Amino acid sequence: MTAAPDLITISVPTYRRPSQLLHALHSCLVQDYRPLEIDIGDDSPSADSEELVASLVPPAGISIRYQRHSPSLGQSGNVNSLFARARGSRIMLLHDDDVVAPGAVTALAAAFEREPEIVAAYGFQDVIAESGELDRAKSEALNVRYARTAALAGIRTDPVLCALRRQFPNDGYLVDAGLARAVGYRPTSEVGESCDTDFSLRLALQSRGKAFYLLDRTTCRYRLNRSALSGSRNISWKFYDYLRSITELLTPSERAARDALLSHIAVKALTENAVRGRRISALRILLSGHYPLSGKLGVPKLLYHLGVIAVPQIDKLRRRTREAIG
Repeated sequence: MTAAPDLITISVPTYRRPSQLLHALHSCLVQDYRPLEIDIGDDSPSADSEELVASLVPPAGISIRYQRHSPSLGQSGNVNSLFARARGSRIMLLHDDDVVAPGAVTALAAAFEREPEIVAAYGFQDVIAESGELDRAKSEALNVRYARTAALAGIRTDPVLCALRRQFPNDGYLVDAGLARAVGYRPTSEVGESCDTDFSLRLALQSRGKAFYLLDRTTCRYRLNRSALSGSRNISWKFYDYLRSITELLTPSERAARDALLSHIAVKALTENAVRGRRISALRILLSGHYPLSGKLGVPKLLYHLGVIAVPQIDKLRRRTREAIG
């Protein structure tokens, strides 16, 4: 596919969230960048989102394309389909429950114009409640945790570090379309539900010698949904194994960042292995040095996870108890 040099495509995968999709699409329609294409891939079983999109009238210079999938392609398949048919030279991925900050597309595109060697640009993420209300405290904490600060803004010649520190966000970034298609999303059968983080890391590994760009401004607003993946038991176990397999060509700083990320996801990866009856894998994580033993809850937590490895049903009982309490 020959990409239009100035056209930017905002790719929006969606599934059964028409009201939040409307908020996401409105944030795209008020962008001031031209020419702009909004491309929606709908995995929903009903026509609700299709009817919503059909009712929208975009302003001059913005086009809307819509495709409904039957059967559903799944998250990774939907994103790859959107990447494949994007007509712009650069792509922004936007989840259907998130929103683009005003002026973000123009600001991200300007970074590409200033720095021809970059292959991706992104900014800070705000956190919004399910209702759409901004949570300033959580926004600040999220950006500090993932190294999105004014002091680190600008051209980043260390893309692998950016990905391992999760500075590269899960959406709201602008990326070279050809590179996005070449890297693509891997299916849940390979990486579980860590496909966004997996994509950013493989994108970075293919971008050595090039650069990312961090803008000193908010470019995307991330919505905290009750239906998010926080309770899933298919997020980290496969991605943990992939991270451990990356050993060659890592600099000392990259290796330290990889180990820090392994430590961050070790508890979840251990639990996910345990509930699948993968006791040996769970024990290996427990003994790997990535499992955090420090802190006042170290011993009780260790005993709990030993219990889950021995009797996986303990995890399900604990989750049901939490749900009952509220």
